[in-house]
Amino acid sequence: MLTQKAVKWYTKNLFPHPATEILLGLMILSAWYSLKDAQELGFYEFIIIVEAVLLPVYGILIATHVFRSQRVTLFEITLFNGPENVFLGRLTSALLGLIVGVFSVALIPYIQGYSRLAVSVLLKVPTYLAIMVILMVWLDPIGSVISFYILTSAVPMGLYVLLTKPYPPDTAISLLSYFLAPIEATVNAGKLPLSISAGYTLTLILSVSIMLLAYMSFKKKDFEPQ
Repeated sequence: MLTQKAVKWYTKNLFPHPATEILLGLMILSAWYSLKDAQELGFYEFIIIVEAVLLPVYGILIATHVFRSQRVTLFEITLFNGPENVFLGRLTSALLGLIVGVFSVALIPYIQGYSRLAVSVLLKVPTYLAIMVILMVWLDPIGSVISFYILTSAVPMGLYVLLTKPYPPDTAISLLSYFLAPIEATVNAGKLPLSISAGYTLTLILSVSIMLLAYMSFKKKDFEPQ
């Protein structure tokens, strides 16, 4: 069970100043102005700027509190009485961090009347959490950061190309799109064999499953000082 001490430890310096304020301001302004003329120009700018560039960078900012060396992990396991509390502490800090940034961005399309788009932005919270914790278990901090950025930025860019083709993608690509690029998948839902409700539901199930797998793996992992 997480203690107040553990929560303070994991949330300390969660929002480094001034990087967080600058990035949050840039995300909000970019989301606002990229949607301003979306009715006439489409959602291309919003997808690229928010989903493929700014949110992945914000995710990395938060992930630095999750991707730690084995030496730090050993210290935390000793300090907080077991790997279960360490995992939950990191998960909690990442959740709190993501909520601030993702909810701030999701508020913009909601205000401008794109409620479905706002929901797709919120879906970044469980998917980012799932990616963070599974990478945390198997990779070192540098490898985790690189892999996280590839999965949350480069892959969505590639999926954007696939989803803009005239022919519909198969079911596997559709599910991958909802999981890694939910904004793109929502905008192009008419081309996908999976409906929005099915895509969102499967994405949530997959995210929770990955987090449970990461939790079980983290409990059983042998940590050695580097």
